[in-house]
Order: sequence, then C-alpha cells, then structure tokens
Amino acid sequence: MILRLVLVILLLAAALWLLHRLRTMPRALLARRLRQAAVWGLIGVLVLAVLTGRLNPLFALIGAAIPVLMRLLAFLRLVPELQQILRSLGLGVGAGAGSADGGAGQSVPPSSGALSEDEARAILGVDAKADAEAIRAAHRRLMQRLHPDRGGSDYLAARINAAKRRLLGD
Repeated sequence: MILRLVLVILLLAAALWLLHRLRTMPRALLARRLRQAAVWGLIGVLVLAVLTGRLNPLFALIGAAIPVLMRLLAFLRLVPELQQILRSLGLGVGAGAGSADGGAGQSVPPSSGALSEDEARAILGVDAKADAEAIRAAHRRLMQRLHPDRGGSDYLAARINAAKRRLLGD
C-alpha cells in the first residue's frame, strides 16, 4: 500500500516537473521536441504491435484504405464537371443563373485554352457594348455567388477571373 502511494507521488512530481519544463521551453524547441516524441511514440507502438502479433490488422487497414482513397481522388477530379452538369439541369450551386445573368456559365463548354472575347463575354453575361464598369459589376456579381468559399468551384472562379482579365486587358 505504501509502495503504491510513493509511486503515485513520484508520478505526480514527475508530471509537475514536466509541465514546468514545457512552460519554460522556447516554442521552436517545444515544437521540435513534441514532433520527436510523436515519432518515437509511433515507433514504439509499431514495435509493440510487432512483438504482440497485432501488426496484421494495421496492414489490412492500410490495404483497405488505398482503393477508397483512389476512388475519392478520382471523384474529386470530377467535381467541377459535376457542378456544371447540375447547374445546367437547374440543380446545385447557382441554380437558375441563366435568368439572372443572361446564361453565364451554362452555354460555355469547358476548355483549357485561352478565352476568346466572345467566350469571355458569354461567361460574364455582358454584351459587346459593355463598358469596363459593367464588366467589373458582372464579375463581382458572379464571384459573390460562385466563389469557392461560398460553395462554388475553383474551376468556375478561374474561368470568371480569366474572362474579366481578357475583357479588361489586366
């Protein structure tokens, strides 16, 4: 009983000493030490798993995660195209955009090359007589709705920005 009490007191003293050391240690050194502790802790867990024969479930988990990650990456590559299809059907982000901005983003097929002036005008939904202020207003209106931070895609934001740059010569 006394041995357990002494052991608890020693563990408490060690924890208080470690807490004091961590508080007085510079942040850069603390971050380095915590990374080292995490790496050594991971190595210790792996060694323990090998010694106790429990490494096989870990390898099985990694093997099962690889196909799932591959499918997830393939799906993420399709997100801009899926958003464009949903938008053309009247579903998804910016549904019904055709009535608000003259069909911007719906009749323009995706292309990887430089935009022509007609494509840029179609994306922003402005006519050939639009001045710089009208172009900026159309760009601002579309970016407020289709910005990636508001649920739009990076692809659409890039196309809208490219259209503005093409028309304004920025």
